[in-house]
Amino acid sequence: MLKTFQLACAALAFAATASGYAQATDWPTKPVRIIVPAPAGGPYDRTIRPLGQHMAQTLMQPVVIENRASAGNIVGTQVGATAAPDGYTLTMTGLQTAISQTLYESVPYDIVNSFEHIGAVGEGAQWLVVRSDASIESFKDLLAKARQEPGKIDYASSGAGSTGHLLMEQLQRAAGIQLTHVPYKGGAPALQDVLGGVVSVTIIPSNAALTHVQSGKLKVLAVSSAQRSPQVASAPTFAELGYKDLTMSAWVGLSAPKGTPKSIIQKVNAAMRTALADPALLKQMEFEGLTTLSTTPEQYTQLVRTDTERWGKLVRSLHLKVN
Repeated sequence: MLKTFQLACAALAFAATASGYAQATDWPTKPVRIIVPAPAGGPYDRTIRPLGQHMAQTLMQPVVIENRASAGNIVGTQVGATAAPDGYTLTMTGLQTAISQTLYESVPYDIVNSFEHIGAVGEGAQWLVVRSDASIESFKDLLAKARQEPGKIDYASSGAGSTGHLLMEQLQRAAGIQLTHVPYKGGAPALQDVLGGVVSVTIIPSNAALTHVQSGKLKVLAVSSAQRSPQVASAPTFAELGYKDLTMSAWVGLSAPKGTPKSIIQKVNAAMRTALADPALLKQMEFEGLTTLSTTPEQYTQLVRTDTERWGKLVRSLHLKVN
């Protein structure tokens, strides 16, 4: 009787394994959902939607974008983390998600370990800019004025714990200067007050700054990318100025719930890479200030882990917490 029971259990286990293998092999047989934990119409949304359209052609199933916006991208990311690990729910993850892991008081998932990370899509630099009439001629001039009058120069950010805020905190520590942080509820109002003369300095994504730089309203003092931007070739990198630790890019990619079969992860990664070779998508990404960052699942997993640790360490050292 015991032997019969053991054989029956083994048969059931084999059947379940075979069924799971078949499902992974046949995937996808229905539409795939990508959760974007950011507002519809925003830069991330405008990047992921055309990516999804291209991926649909390769996967031969519709790819549906679902926006779940919230502070820190937490709500949408939580939905993605707790979805069935069958490949039919993917989540846009990114640098802001990595920062939020430490910044927020209670995050109901582990951005590194609650997902199978599929691949990166792109990355974008941050530009340190000043209003052109602010009497700050260069990066060195900014440091000199800040040292002469500690705390007298204001800088705007899109909020406490944002990429711009953290970079400026790093700069102050590295350069031994003191600036005054003016946080806003979003990048748009922060930029508007810089343009309006309320605040002199900010650090923002390149796509948000470019038009105003070209019109002469803003001046770029430094860029956070590893190489100079061809759009503002005269602006030095932080590394060139002696601040290598400020080299960074804000990246985005796709992830799936933990336990999603490896064969599905590889299929999605292949579809992403095919899409990222399309000139029309590359042009859209360039418009959003992103350059292609096509990676393997392993490379993207390492990127998520490394930046979660890097920015988490800084957030903890600054004693930043958001409820």
